[in-house]
Amino acid sequence: MRKLLTSLVAFATVFLLFTPSSFADQKTRNQVVDLAHKYSYAPYSYGGTSPSGFDCSGYAQYVFSKAGISLPRTSRQQATVGDYVSRSDLKPGDLVFFGSPIWHVGIYIGNNKMISAENPSDDVTVASLSGYWGRNYSGARRVIDDEPVEAAETQPETLDQFNDVELGYWAADQIDYMGNKGIVEGYKGQFMPTENVTRGAVAKMLTEALGISPSSDKQFSDVPSSHWASGHINALAEKGIIKGYENGQFNPDANITREEIAALFHETFNLNGSAGNFTDVDENHWAYDQIQSMAASSITTGYPDNSFKPTSEATRSEFTVFLYRAIK
Repeated sequence: MRKLLTSLVAFATVFLLFTPSSFADQKTRNQVVDLAHKYSYAPYSYGGTSPSGFDCSGYAQYVFSKAGISLPRTSRQQATVGDYVSRSDLKPGDLVFFGSPIWHVGIYIGNNKMISAENPSDDVTVASLSGYWGRNYSGARRVIDDEPVEAAETQPETLDQFNDVELGYWAADQIDYMGNKGIVEGYKGQFMPTENVTRGAVAKMLTEALGISPSSDKQFSDVPSSHWASGHINALAEKGIIKGYENGQFNPDANITREEIAALFHETFNLNGSAGNFTDVDENHWAYDQIQSMAASSITTGYPDNSFKPTSEATRSEFTVFLYRAIK
């Protein structure tokens, strides 16, 4: 009986030690396979690394990044990471490679099949490891282990274009739409949604939204041709959309305020009407009519406490949402 109890305790200890990591490991494998299928609509594009177009290694890198696992850029580099896996021991989520030297990589999904970005005629597709791919099979690597799994469980889903905008963010849909239209841009994959928006950035977004071509005709003394937004600022000034300050300057790198946006939109989009009755904007405020017309046009609703905060500097998210509502 003592031997039996000792065996049971040992078995239970082993079970407790290994089961959680096994479950976590399987969860990440399932996540990788699900993500691979999620982006299977994407077209093939040589050198592509995003859903707008993938090549084989760009597709693998993107899918694994969404699961919290970093891969090198090329298939040959990817074949050097993780652990070697024999073909008989393949598991879903393993990377499979082809050619010598290696010229293709796919993601194994089980049942002797892989999914990969093949070529312009096939795009992302599921294929058997028999036949053509079986003849060119050169090995497999396993990059899913216990350490990245925990990170994958807490990895938030973000917009494809901007990795710092989570899908549940209040302005995510508008940022996604405006980004896809080329009206707003980020920097190195980030949108920086809570950063303040400058007057120069506003000018650029407006010209993109209105389809106005940049101009080289200098309009303001403090906007030299070398300024990144000069063409957009000049173009809006030529059309009378912006007028700058009384001293003939535009102050392109200053953050724009919410009251300034109201005045700008009132003129740009011919807003009219009166609504809002914001507690912090009385009839004597210089932009009272403009803020009222912005509210009447459903471009702004103010804050939950029924304030508008006219002198507050607007964030990139706020301006993007305002502009989205104005042009939709």
